[in-house]
Amino acid sequence: MANFALRNILPDKDSDFNKGVFVILFNVTAIPPHLLLSVDGKIYSITDSGKQMGSSLEKFLVFIKRKKNPTFFIEWAHLTSLQLDNFSNLTIDVFKKYDRVVEGKVSCLFPVREVVSKVLGDEMNSANFIFELLPMMEKANALGKVYQLNMEELITNGEFELLTYTNINLREGLQPATL
Repeated sequence: MANFALRNILPDKDSDFNKGVFVILFNVTAIPPHLLLSVDGKIYSITDSGKQMGSSLEKFLVFIKRKKNPTFFIEWAHLTSLQLDNFSNLTIDVFKKYDRVVEGKVSCLFPVREVVSKVLGDEMNSANFIFELLPMMEKANALGKVYQLNMEELITNGEFELLTYTNINLREGLQPATL
């Protein structure tokens, strides 16, 4: 698989994260980055200690800025008004199925991927990593603007190439080839 680059990256000051849907790549230089879904100012994710179901995005933004975690907010574009109206319920229903991350079995990608597949089609379920899911979403014309926080020094010419890794890298704690 070819590497995937995020392009035309904007600073967070140009955004309103409380409206719409965003795929969040938190601590993007970590292997793997943590994934969250933001729906109209509420965040959803699973971690090894549990899940967040509609937590405050504002509090999370304060945390990101205070800790200086490199983070991307990728807008989910071209959702119909009907899809947007039902998005919170869909997201809650999907995230309820997952209790937490289980090493080697369930990752933070799983509920995000499932939400994406329910909106864009079952083929999205073939993605095993975020660097596979995002190109599929792009092909479906579902990616909008990309915003960054604490990434200024890591972005070159308005672009950032996502780090790639394998399940073996994750199990053994190895660094990816693109790091």
